Amino acid sequence: MSNSIKKRILLSHILALLAMILLLGAYTLKPLFQYKDPVAIDEEDAVEENFSFQPFEFLIPEDVEYYAPPKQLQELMGEKIYEFQPSGFYAYLIGARTMPVWMVSLEAPQYPKAAFPDGIPVYFHFTDWSGKANEMNTINHYIGMNPMEAGAVTLRRTIPFVFLTFFVMLIVYLFYNGPGWWLLGMIPASFPWLYLGFFSKWLYWFGHHLHPWGAFKIKPFMPTVLGDGKVAQFTTHSYPTIGFYFLLGIFILLTFSVLIRRKALKDLSAINSK
Repeated sequence: MSNSIKKRILLSHILALLAMILLLGAYTLKPLFQYKDPVAIDEEDAVEENFSFQPFEFLIPEDVEYYAPPKQLQELMGEKIYEFQPSGFYAYLIGARTMPVWMVSLEAPQYPKAAFPDGIPVYFHFTDWSGKANEMNTINHYIGMNPMEAGAVTLRRTIPFVFLTFFVMLIVYLFYNGPGWWLLGMIPASFPWLYLGFFSKWLYWFGHHLHPWGAFKIKPFMPTVLGDGKVAQFTTHSYPTIGFYFLLGIFILLTFSVLIRRKALKDLSAINSK
């Protein structure tokens, strides 16, 4: 094997390792990027607690308290909502510290800039969310929309296993050169587009499953995925945030890794066939 081919394969491996670091960061760096209210009274008030993180029951300690959601939502949310706030290493292990990937905020005259400089923001993480989640649910209730906790329940619970699968695939990718080796890199590389697809699907679901309990009657609609929009008297903003840029970094690194390695292996095959 020539030095040129060796260097290209080494570069491919380095790019893949950098992608693995970004993947690990996306799974664990919530404490650095979690939304904090800029006008909070104190540090305790800066981060709103909610129970949007609901892993599979076998990951929840037996002594955790729970309550039942409204009957009309139990089919979507299950019969138990656990008052679960994991801490320490266990929280990182089971996916309670994932980064924010997308931000949605609402602005309206009844929310003055002095008190709500960011409007009513919610930051969607891979497994839960941060920001003004309770206020957002209250607003959604007025138009008959389901609470955010009702969306993608099973999907969010599988996220730790998705990250684990992708991480294992990339480890194998570093050492395997057999048939279909490139899939081990390109499947994890597709993460940002998978996320965007599921995010759009669930926004559509929320906008098309409105209930008659809403004080304001509006027609089913597609919430804005990217950009600014208008719902009733609210101006909406929907944009990617730091976690999605991590995913884009993974996509770019792995795509280049696969292309560089593919060319190197093709050149090596040509040399060996002579």
